[in-house]
Amino acid sequence: MHVDAAGRRTTLDGATRRRLYLFRHGSVDYIDADGNVVPDTDAVSLNTNGRAQAASMRDLFESVQVDKAQCSGLRRTRETAEIVLGDRDVPLEINAGFLEIRQLQGNAGGDYDIVADVAYSHFRATESDAQFLGGERYSDFYARIQVALEEILQDDSWHSLAVFAHGATNAAVLGWVTGIGCAAFGALDQATCCLNVIDIDVDESGLILRKTVRAMNVTADDPVKGRRFIGDMESLAYSIIKKKAAT
Repeated sequence: MHVDAAGRRTTLDGATRRRLYLFRHGSVDYIDADGNVVPDTDAVSLNTNGRAQAASMRDLFESVQVDKAQCSGLRRTRETAEIVLGDRDVPLEINAGFLEIRQLQGNAGGDYDIVADVAYSHFRATESDAQFLGGERYSDFYARIQVALEEILQDDSWHSLAVFAHGATNAAVLGWVTGIGCAAFGALDQATCCLNVIDIDVDESGLILRKTVRAMNVTADDPVKGRRFIGDMESLAYSIIKKKAAT
């Protein structure tokens, strides 16, 4: 592979190999001290653990060069990006196309089957009408993320791009890269403050030739996932059960 002075990579068949560093935000608290879902989940910030996770990822990522960085615009992605990017002279742009899948507002713990609709809802994402907590359909969300991906790939101002996004957003991207589509929401776990490394080969006209996952769900604070035995939706379900038991 040829690498020029700017770090741009060219493959054996002349394609340009562009790299996407795809992060999930660090840990946050969606449940308050009283066991209630916070009124506005979009407004949450990193908790103490989330900031520590981002600091550990900063140390792991410090030697990696990027020429563009984006976040979804929500506070938790912006805070994660600012910590991980450190003192790099790379402006952090907002790309709302990567916003998280939308739940029915104000009803995060609503009238659902706690097992099927909360704990394991992502495993139903391949059903055509499956919705996330009564809100956005998984299929619509997947299509939305595809549009965001196509738009950033049309932008030739970057070669190595860091994107700070969300668990379901990342799963949608990985579903597109691997070709498994909406099945990725259930099958491909995304721990908080994880990193995915994706290479995309394009020809001179911008046509995508190849997509490759180089690394997936890499976490600096728990590399072998020795402390992660349940997913985020399972954790939310346990929290709701605990809250209901206490009332």
